[in-house]
Amino acid sequence: MRLAAAISRFFDRLNGSVPDPVLHFELVRALYGATSTAKPLFIATAAASAVTSVAYGLSGDLVFAFIAAGFLLIGVARSMAASHYHRVRHDPGDIAALKRWELIALLGAWAFSGLVGVAGAYAITFHPGTDVEILVGCCVIGYIAGVSSRNASRPLITIGQVSFTCVPFTLALILRGDIAHFVLAIFIGALYVGTIVICRSVYDNLVSRHHAFRRIETLAQRDALTGLWNRAAFLSLLENCFTAPVRSDLALIAIDLDRFKDINDTLGHPVGDAVLKEAAERIRSALRPGDEVSRIGGDEFLVMLVGARAIEMAAVARRILAKFSDPFAFEMTRSICGASIGCALAQHDSTMDALLRDADLALYEAKKRGRAQIVEYTAELSREYENRVALEHDLQRALGRGELDIAYQPIIDPRSGRAICCEALLRWNHPELGPVAPDVFIPIAEATGLIMSIGSWVLTKACQEATHWSTDIKVSVNLSPVQFRHGREIVDRVRAALLESGLSPSRLDLEITESVLIDDNASTLGILEELRAMKIGISLDDFGTGFASLSYLNDFPFSKIKIDRKFSQKVDESPRTSAIVAGTAQIARDLRMECVAEGVETEVQLERLRSFGINAIQGFLFSRPLPARKLRRLIREPIFPAMTAKPKLDPLGQARRKVAS
Repeated sequence: MRLAAAISRFFDRLNGSVPDPVLHFELVRALYGATSTAKPLFIATAAASAVTSVAYGLSGDLVFAFIAAGFLLIGVARSMAASHYHRVRHDPGDIAALKRWELIALLGAWAFSGLVGVAGAYAITFHPGTDVEILVGCCVIGYIAGVSSRNASRPLITIGQVSFTCVPFTLALILRGDIAHFVLAIFIGALYVGTIVICRSVYDNLVSRHHAFRRIETLAQRDALTGLWNRAAFLSLLENCFTAPVRSDLALIAIDLDRFKDINDTLGHPVGDAVLKEAAERIRSALRPGDEVSRIGGDEFLVMLVGARAIEMAAVARRILAKFSDPFAFEMTRSICGASIGCALAQHDSTMDALLRDADLALYEAKKRGRAQIVEYTAELSREYENRVALEHDLQRALGRGELDIAYQPIIDPRSGRAICCEALLRWNHPELGPVAPDVFIPIAEATGLIMSIGSWVLTKACQEATHWSTDIKVSVNLSPVQFRHGREIVDRVRAALLESGLSPSRLDLEITESVLIDDNASTLGILEELRAMKIGISLDDFGTGFASLSYLNDFPFSKIKIDRKFSQKVDESPRTSAIVAGTAQIARDLRMECVAEGVETEVQLERLRSFGINAIQGFLFSRPLPARKLRRLIREPIFPAMTAKPKLDPLGQARRKVAS
């Protein structure tokens, strides 16, 4: 074993190292290329045998007959080896098999070259000055010239071939002792040295070009940040699975990082890039050789499982999700960044596009259910998707067909029962489906960009409606994050709505959620400051449900905060919730902001909120959202909880009502 290893190392030094298995495989395959198939080898064998047979016929020397027979034996063996090589399947990763095939090619080439050299040396030594010397000698020189370039990419084979041919032939020329043979020996010696130098140079250049090509190929097929397959390369691998004659079982796992945008925006892109790189490593560590993984863009990854691994799709997905249970630690920062996962198994009649869509639908459902969820694709998800597409199509025509309307829910001061503001709430009455919930169609409007035209319509109509109310009642309109992505266009739309309706800017409140602020703080701040300069109110909606609401109160010019309904509805049940609401009310007072409690449904909740000094209440306790005509009648008089009688106002209450009116 040690001797074999030593011989292998010796051959490697002569041959030049081939660290890349792909290059090694290609070089070995080249040894069995067009000139080394059974037919060309048979022709070369026949030519050598014919020359030596003619030499035997001219000289009657049996040695040439034996040499001719030797060529035939070597040729048959090489032809059989070449034929067998082209019949079997080869694995580029099987290094032992590669070296075995390389050794077979080497021994065959060396044996043939050695026999050529022996034939030439024998003719010069034992048949000087005859036609046999001229015939065999010229053939040997021609062979040396031809073989010097044939295997130039494999230094070991080429050096062996020219050595086994040139050395005996050159020694025979020198031993002749005359000037002509001596000069010829020098010429062949120079050809011998030049061949060795050239073949090493060719080999080094070939290796360098291969490595350069591999680098270019890597840049073209790999994601520069994570080193995973990029989208185009991964889709090409996936397509090959579908075009294979016999398709194996196939599964896709779609992964989307949770809270990555928050990390990227708050901690910066260098930390975001570090998270992506570590996320790629965590995903890769949950996989096995043969599983393919890609970063298809942003914080989204795709994993492909083939064959028996596809059946293990759910288990693999769970292993991947478990890898995200630990925080990502960078310098002094520890950040939680989980993952949502969607899985899909290819059906017998699936197409590549269908499988990608199925995995994407499963991922969409996982994100909708909350963070750190795994969802496997089912036919029900496709039905929901088709319904969503149909709704999207119908929504494009809903505004023009008059299917959209606005309901208004008053915000009440419970001390006097008067409406101080009314929130405009978009409604869609589908001609076939009936009322469609806002949390169903508004995300569709945002995803398609329809929210821009619909939002402008809501803004204008709400401002026009407010002109029919008492001048001390404001109107509140919700704005979508999508509307802020168009820069100052939202300012122009607000100004146009006010001008068209004639409503005073001070009677308009614009409600935004934290998601508006996450996208582009600097741009959003400029827009909000411009709106506030117009005396328009800015409300932070769903306060307490985000990640950095307190910092937003410090950084942005809000005039009102609205406590989310999940706090209002638990304020009478949970001491912790009560403490949070009380603290929020105190912050609002200290910052001289109005504080509104949403979703109030019981008198117990109302009294608890009032004890914290909150005197702007919105909820079913006072009124559900109403059409414009019903609202006008409702807000003409004080509004009190639906289950209680109207209390008599004390003098202080009467005074407040009078001042307010």
